[in-house]
Amino acid sequence: MVLVNGFNGLGLHTLLNINRIFTGVFKNFIFLQVGMIDSGVFKGGDQVEALKNRAHSEINRYVDYMRRNGFFAQGLVGLGTDVVHEIMKLSDEARKEYPQAIFFGGQIVFPRDTFITRFLHNYVVFAVQKQLYLNGIPFVIVPVRVNS
Repeated sequence: MVLVNGFNGLGLHTLLNINRIFTGVFKNFIFLQVGMIDSGVFKGGDQVEALKNRAHSEINRYVDYMRRNGFFAQGLVGLGTDVVHEIMKLSDEARKEYPQAIFFGGQIVFPRDTFITRFLHNYVVFAVQKQLYLNGIPFVIVPVRVNS
């Protein structure tokens, strides 16, 4: 189970690092993504539907990439105002079908941590890790290094 927040550098580096660190170990990948409904999106049903469509489109890019490379892949999308809560709902749903799953999430690591880097790069992955750990579910945070 790989947590992603769009088809972007963080998600791709996380995925590539999983395959680099655990070469040949994992053959099945389930991608979980939550579209965050905020005040900019919550102005009407059209915007919420557009957010849902964008999230499905982005997660399907991961699924297509992995399938083209010979892996089983599936994507699950949720929408909500609390990302951690929605990820936990998706993880419960996914674990019904894949109870032995290991969860992965990427975290950007800067050479020097500053107020700005902490502010701009949230720590949702740590909140999810804590919730999964409390439920006895393995979660691996994959560092994604950024050189400044």
